[in-house]
Amino acid sequence: MTLLSRDTELARLNAALAAAETGATAIVLIEGASGCGKSETLRTIADTARERGATVLWAAATPKGPAAGHRALDEWAEALRTHSARTPGAAPDASAATSFTAAVRGLDGPAPLVICLDDLQYADAASLAFLTGSIRAPRGTGLLIVLTGPLGGPGADARDAVTELLRHPGFDRIRLGRLDRAATAALLRDRRRGGVPGESADRLYARTGGNPLLLRALLSEYDTAHPEPAGPFADAVRACLQRCGRPARDLARALAVLGTHATLDRAAAIAGAAPAEAARALAALDETGLADGPGLRHPDIAAAALETLGAAERTRLYGRAAEALYADRAEAETVASYLRAHGSAPGDWAVRTLCEAGQQALAADEAERAAACLQLAHAGTDDEPTRWRIGLQLAALTWRLTPAAAEQHLDAPLAALRAGRPGAPTGSLARLLVAQGRVAEAAEVLRLVPSGADALRDLFAVPPAADSDATPLCAALWTHPGDPWDASAAERLIEGTPLAHDTFEPLVQAVRILLHTGHPRRAAVRCRKLHADAEHRRARGWQAMFASLRGEALTHLGDLAGAERAASAAVAAVAGRGGTFMYRPVAVLVTALTAMGRYDDAARHLPLPLPDHLPRTVHALPYLQARGRYYLATHRAQAALSEFLDVGRLAGRWGLDHPGGLPWRIDAADALLRLRRPCEARVLTTAQLAVPGIGARTRGMALRLHAATEETHDRPALLTRAVADLRSCGDRLELAKAVADFGRNLQTLGEGPRAGSVIGRAWRLADECDATPLCGEILPGRRRGDADAEAERCAAAAPEPDVAVLSQSERRVASLASAGYTNREIGAKLFVTTSTVEQHLTRIYRKLNISRRQDLPIDLQLDVLGRVGVQ
Repeated sequence: MTLLSRDTELARLNAALAAAETGATAIVLIEGASGCGKSETLRTIADTARERGATVLWAAATPKGPAAGHRALDEWAEALRTHSARTPGAAPDASAATSFTAAVRGLDGPAPLVICLDDLQYADAASLAFLTGSIRAPRGTGLLIVLTGPLGGPGADARDAVTELLRHPGFDRIRLGRLDRAATAALLRDRRRGGVPGESADRLYARTGGNPLLLRALLSEYDTAHPEPAGPFADAVRACLQRCGRPARDLARALAVLGTHATLDRAAAIAGAAPAEAARALAALDETGLADGPGLRHPDIAAAALETLGAAERTRLYGRAAEALYADRAEAETVASYLRAHGSAPGDWAVRTLCEAGQQALAADEAERAAACLQLAHAGTDDEPTRWRIGLQLAALTWRLTPAAAEQHLDAPLAALRAGRPGAPTGSLARLLVAQGRVAEAAEVLRLVPSGADALRDLFAVPPAADSDATPLCAALWTHPGDPWDASAAERLIEGTPLAHDTFEPLVQAVRILLHTGHPRRAAVRCRKLHADAEHRRARGWQAMFASLRGEALTHLGDLAGAERAASAAVAAVAGRGGTFMYRPVAVLVTALTAMGRYDDAARHLPLPLPDHLPRTVHALPYLQARGRYYLATHRAQAALSEFLDVGRLAGRWGLDHPGGLPWRIDAADALLRLRRPCEARVLTTAQLAVPGIGARTRGMALRLHAATEETHDRPALLTRAVADLRSCGDRLELAKAVADFGRNLQTLGEGPRAGSVIGRAWRLADECDATPLCGEILPGRRRGDADAEAERCAAAAPEPDVAVLSQSERRVASLASAGYTNREIGAKLFVTTSTVEQHLTRIYRKLNISRRQDLPIDLQLDVLGRVGVQ
């Protein structure tokens, strides 16, 4: 093999060989770092000596041989064929050494004797003693002794031998260094002829430091189609570390663990080395080319240095690195990264550091890293109040990732508070319980510590509730805090507030306000953007929340397919880790699937178990409602009624039976009507209509069902009002039901042609909502196209007056009159006198050629149905 950049060294060796050829004694010690070509240089001079007729005796010492004996001497003896190789580990044989010495002395002639010893530092004492003695012994030929050893000096025995040899006037020390950039480039040029890819000499030098062994190992990997990470280069690195000695190996592993945070002091602390010893080890690594400054030269070198360590030893190193970095006042996140790799928090200092790093990660919106830090700190502290405090932080943080885990983090502090243990949190615990929908448990916390109510209000930044009782307070905070937070304020908050850890709860609350105040379309639009932001942040819990809220909003608009897609996305986002929150998106999904007639699909989501016999979270209320609607759609009205009544009992117990809550009375009334119990249904609808502040959607649904409990001739006024309310709120599905009931009532009253037109409109609305069962109820057996044709036939048979002849003011009066409002009510709504209303109606009747308000065209009652849409 060609030796690059070794011309000067080979010239000095050849000069020593020439001196031996003249009968003199020459001694050469070749020193160099591991991998720098000492053995190759020794072989080169040995081959040269053989070619020139010299007798060459070769021995290579190894670190794995027996401590006693004369192994090198045996190898030299074998070369002279005067003595058989001894069994390793056998006792020394003095006669063998004597006979070998005699044989050497007996050599005579012009050719010199060349004795080569590779890796002097591993040689046995007996062989070294012979070597030093041979330079004093008389013989009949010249002598050349060539030794190789490491930089910094060999071990004690070898050091004594070198000192003895150093006294000889023919002694010469040759130092082999690493290749420079020019020699590296030359080696690369030589290899490129064999097809090495376009690798620059600078990159090769930066990775290997010019160490010939590392260079050749790296270049040999190009001969492999698919080089493996633990290939020749990694093997060469480990070989160099092995020859550098244990202190250098330990320091290299410490430097590998520290990476870019490496300093000599930190590495020495990890390796347990004294400063001087660490400095010598670093110098050895630098001479070998493995280190560059205070750190290892390349990540591949670091990986190879750590590869031979077991998992436990590597973990221990990361723990010691964390301690060293903390002692050296490194950044909290830097120390925390090593503690995470270590897998534990060994002491209060580690817990504090992890908490600080977790807050920094949270500020940088790196939730997963923050959670990892806090979870490690939570597991590593023995102080209960500290563990509870960290648990609350985890509950707030991990909800965005895994709602189920967030719920579990509140169990321990809640149990501590119930047990009366000191240090248990109050206000923060109640706030988080409310945020998770666990209003009953939050109220329990506030009852245990009454002063926590003020803390809870402060944390939510809302005015005090009118009722001082804890449960209504928690319920109010779950839904919306009151008058100051109207829909406009909620939308302004959403518009001007970016989604972040501290803003998630207010944004969710603002969306709920939009829903509860009758603005589902605006809520759906806002949720779509918030869901996209949550998806960008990979916050699955947040994704699920906003997708679920969007599904609720779309359900209120009658967009069943859109609601199904949103709810499915929410379920998928937290599948298997949604905790009790999972009830909410599943409820939206089951509601949409049931309304679309996909009962088998809905049934697959219904076996979700309820905790503790009755649910402890408000998320289960819509689930009970959805399950009841499924039972109702599949002809199990009694089971459905039981579910709806459970919703009512729980809503009342938790203070959620208010205008913004679930309209359980309407669902229960629907079930009672199916059970042919109209009187009981009437009680519920009447009670629902009497709730102060009832929204248009709830009022419209209640009016529709209340009409079913009235006499036939009293129903049109109620149904037209229901249509108006449902049309104004944009719920096409409930509007289709109301319009269908209105059409059927017209049929009962003998107004078939008009009824056909109304029923046709109801069918089209239901069809737009993908409400297949409702379409079947409205026009059994009809498909798309059929209902339109039927409506056209009805319209042709009994054409209605053209409302286009009416002025704008006349049309407004006619619409209200057709909806069943009295003249006084119409005047109040339009801010005109009753006399003016009467005059308008007189002109309207004359223009339309009718004599009573019952004959007003259906278009006046349903004139904006086609404009209802979903964003």
